Amino acid sequence: MLLTVPLAGIANEADSTSDTAPGRHALGTVKVSGASNNSLAGELPTGTVVIDREAIDSLPATNLAEVLDSVGGLQSSRLYGINGSRTSVDLLGFGATGNQNTLILLNGRRLSNIDQAPPQLTGLPLAAIERIEVLPGAGAALYGNGAVGGVVNIVTRRHYRNSAGVEIHSGSYSNVGGNVYATGSHDNVSGAVALSTQDSDSYRDNNALRNDSAFADLRYHQDRFEAYFTANGETQSLDLPGGRDPRAFNNDPQGADTPNDEAEQESYWLMPGIRIGMAGNTALTLDASRRRQTQEYRYPSGGFNGESVVDSYSFTPKLEGQTATGSAIHNWTLGFDLHEYDYTSRTNFGDRELEQSQRAWYVHNLVSLTPKLSVSAGARHLESTLSGEGADKEQDGEMYEGGIRYTFTGNLALFAGAQRSVRIANVDELSPFNPPADPQTGHSYTTGASWSQGRQHSTLTFWRAEIDNEIVYDPIAFANRNLDDRTIHKGVSINSHWQLDKDITFTANASAQQARFDGGPFSGNDVPLVPEHTMKLIADWQALSWLSAQISHRYVGDRHYDADLDNEYRKLDHYRTTDLQLTARYRKLYLKAGVYNLEDNVNADYGNYNPASSSAVLYPLPERHYRVALGMEL
Repeated sequence: MLLTVPLAGIANEADSTSDTAPGRHALGTVKVSGASNNSLAGELPTGTVVIDREAIDSLPATNLAEVLDSVGGLQSSRLYGINGSRTSVDLLGFGATGNQNTLILLNGRRLSNIDQAPPQLTGLPLAAIERIEVLPGAGAALYGNGAVGGVVNIVTRRHYRNSAGVEIHSGSYSNVGGNVYATGSHDNVSGAVALSTQDSDSYRDNNALRNDSAFADLRYHQDRFEAYFTANGETQSLDLPGGRDPRAFNNDPQGADTPNDEAEQESYWLMPGIRIGMAGNTALTLDASRRRQTQEYRYPSGGFNGESVVDSYSFTPKLEGQTATGSAIHNWTLGFDLHEYDYTSRTNFGDRELEQSQRAWYVHNLVSLTPKLSVSAGARHLESTLSGEGADKEQDGEMYEGGIRYTFTGNLALFAGAQRSVRIANVDELSPFNPPADPQTGHSYTTGASWSQGRQHSTLTFWRAEIDNEIVYDPIAFANRNLDDRTIHKGVSINSHWQLDKDITFTANASAQQARFDGGPFSGNDVPLVPEHTMKLIADWQALSWLSAQISHRYVGDRHYDADLDNEYRKLDHYRTTDLQLTARYRKLYLKAGVYNLEDNVNADYGNYNPASSSAVLYPLPERHYRVALGMEL
């Protein structure tokens, strides 16, 4: 039991110039950050939600997926539940394709890859995160391909002080692990290193997990020059128990239908960059990245085994500045993105090699017309080239976004925004077994209000998205294809945080949404895996000077099984879970004890339906389980 970053460790090192408002959910004014830049000031005309450092510490969460659960309008779904492995993130209700329609960023740079797999979030230590910015229905012009439902931008810290810490933890299902970290600064240099390990049998048979990760972040500041280098490496082995049919789900949810299937993954990414202050209020940022992900999978249950490797490189320079024309203040960005991907797949059914190049120019301007009124506009042109056996394809797309925001006296703001987004099919969707897929386009509209008073912060967001040529998997044709008719996604979300008194805070986040096919053979049917209602309630009580308690309640409504486009099978049942965590501190020591799924229910985030056999399988989540962590901060 060695090594990871504790939830509190680096967490105590918040930059005193944090961009978020006081409180745990800064839901009003937000500053958009690129690689390490916080200079693009102003208010975005969208229902942006910021989960700040204080909020992350207060949650009874052990991984990033559980933190994202606290956002209304965002659904994170897990197959296994203990560690956040294979977690998918879905903004605005896309169901099975949520990963492809929600863009995940680290410091403004893409973590979403070109294959079907979701970004592996377990390698990002919570304690290294300064804040998480969630932009529903926005971000296409600034960030590009795949920002259909919106963007989740994970921002790491900019400054570290001298500190160190260690934690060990243990829990249900032989779950053991630990972590160690060190941070420091000297003159103009600061940085952090962290190591982690986790070993667990997990909830189900044949579901053992071993995960090891290393994280490093180094930063140099001097006058108008900044250099930074962030790196992460991770290895993971995971046994795959498969889905349970409904009878087995009820009688023996812990059993394994595929007792010998397993997968291994190794990945690393390197992200260097520099930022140079130029004349006036102008700065040049030069960011690059190198990523490699290797996956090996062995499925004796289906007679299938193979290996895939994704190598990616990027270079993303941008020029930013602030200028004035009369009384208007312009915060502008002009940038170019180059992403190169090499994909190799070797299986017992054949080999495949693909290369994809994505190039994009973009411009964005956020204008403060008056201290109360701001408008924004942006545009991006994308060109994509895919080459490889049976998959040569050139595609392009135009993306636009804009909006308006007005802030009244008393910190009440109204906003309205719109965007045109584009999604290029990934390499799995363009396999030799599928017909060519055209770019998917979407038109999204958001409107709402945000308001704050003292330490109360709330945002109410209404959205509507109309998607043309949506790329979906057709279980009858066994292929991914474009739908001939559009789909409509609409809903409302509330994200609200209240400081009830000096010792008690309360967060209430919820959404009501509808995603339906608008025409064609599935006209009027619901999009699978999209719940009509979700809710997250969180209470944080500082009971004593040395003892705090955090309790959270999550509700996920009914939704159709994956691949049930005809809505002919019964729905996945709604479920609710309650988690409780106690934290005791004595000088530099802390003890955390948590119990999760207090109701001891058997739930499932995911289920799949086979229309050919009229059968379904579910992936059970853990029943009541426990976790205890002991740590020291120096």
